[in-house]
Amino acid sequence: MEAIIKSSYKGYRFAAALICGVKHNPLELLSRDSTEGGAAIQILRPDIVVSERHLVAAFAAAVASISAGYARSKRVEMEFLLKLSAKRQIQDALRIAGLTGGEDTVIVAAISPTREDPEPLVKKAAEILGGSIEPFRRVASRERLMQIFEISERKLGAVAKGENVDPLELLIIEKVVSSYVE
Repeated sequence: MEAIIKSSYKGYRFAAALICGVKHNPLELLSRDSTEGGAAIQILRPDIVVSERHLVAAFAAAVASISAGYARSKRVEMEFLLKLSAKRQIQDALRIAGLTGGEDTVIVAAISPTREDPEPLVKKAAEILGGSIEPFRRVASRERLMQIFEISERKLGAVAKGENVDPLELLIIEKVVSSYVE
């Protein structure tokens, strides 16, 4: 079963997937021209992503920042990485979410600034990497996510619990969507 996450916002289109069983170094794919037809890709470690909603929120926040003129990067795929990691500095985002080389599981995200569907670019990247697209699942531990996003047990305890509510996910998404506010 393929599980590509898709969204669109303000004329941009987004697709992302968890790629497992990667056989080829993802850094080599990034060193190639990572754009096709105006779409750009970003490959990141999955151990910083709490949920599919986290990916979509980071995409929407990146597009909103670019549209409003508040982006810290000129490239939408880098702005996405900044928002996803809730960091203000590119080097911090790369340190947290960037590849180190030799990963066997990655997330590939493609963003198109046009009506062009970025899903084929995600599928092509999975093929080049020699991996398979799998349904999204949280890879990171709760402790790692709390450390990366600087969330304390006290903050977690302050979020009202509900049947389908993950307080950690809510706090991370809050950081993502407010990361451009100073």
